[in-house]
Amino acid sequence: MKEFDVVIIGGGPGGYVAAIRAAQGGASVAVVEKDNLGGTCLNRGCIPTKALYYSAKAVSAVKKASEFGVNTGEVSFDITKAMARKDEVVTKLVKGIGQLFKGNGVELIKGKGIVTTPNKVKVIGEDGETEITAKSIIIATGSEPALIPAFNIDGEKVITSTEALNLKEVPESMLIIGAGVMGCEFATVYAKFGTKVTMVELMPEILQTEDKQIVRVVTKAFKELGVDIHLSVTVKSVETKDGKSVNFGPGDFVTFPKGLACVWDIKEPVR
Repeated sequence: MKEFDVVIIGGGPGGYVAAIRAAQGGASVAVVEKDNLGGTCLNRGCIPTKALYYSAKAVSAVKKASEFGVNTGEVSFDITKAMARKDEVVTKLVKGIGQLFKGNGVELIKGKGIVTTPNKVKVIGEDGETEITAKSIIIATGSEPALIPAFNIDGEKVITSTEALNLKEVPESMLIIGAGVMGCEFATVYAKFGTKVTMVELMPEILQTEDKQIVRVVTKAFKELGVDIHLSVTVKSVETKDGKSVNFGPGDFVTFPKGLACVWDIKEPVR
């Protein structure tokens, strides 16, 4: 049985930063992670969305190039290449964390960690189960999209932010449920890719937790992009039939041909 000063369950921003800092302080440290290092931020959140945003920004800039006297001819967008670039960026950063672990003497243990006693963690990996002990245990398991039954999330027509980062084709239309930071980010990206985006938000305005001036700027940008925003809307259910995504709100019936109903901004802890 291996013994460590600190065992951290979860290799995301909370886990890997704590691990490196503890190791730099002289502690023996192990990180238990069942997936790639970097957690949601590097693999399914901040980094991949920013990579796609820069692809969207490039498309938008080229389309307006003639305004600056730059003639480019017909502009086309290849989402496959954009996704491949995004994957390269993510892979590079994930490997970087691995190198930081090696440089600071942090041991990575692949598998699912379960706290069995105040000082013991059982790790269930591909090669079976093992148990490690620690003076201190840090739980940094993060969160994942909440799979709300009423939304009938099937991963194809009704998807979460995770699937939206790996689409093979630019959808003709997209319904985004939730106009918080993530919802607005995806709305911007796909609207610039050429998707007709509609957003529905429970609160009376988008980006409810942000500064009012930011809300005004983003709202204006959405208007220019042709993004339709419906505020103070409670989504009761989402259904798919005949190749369409249908949203049933309070008194509303909205059909999106070849569309995708996307669920954002709704997270639950990883257990």
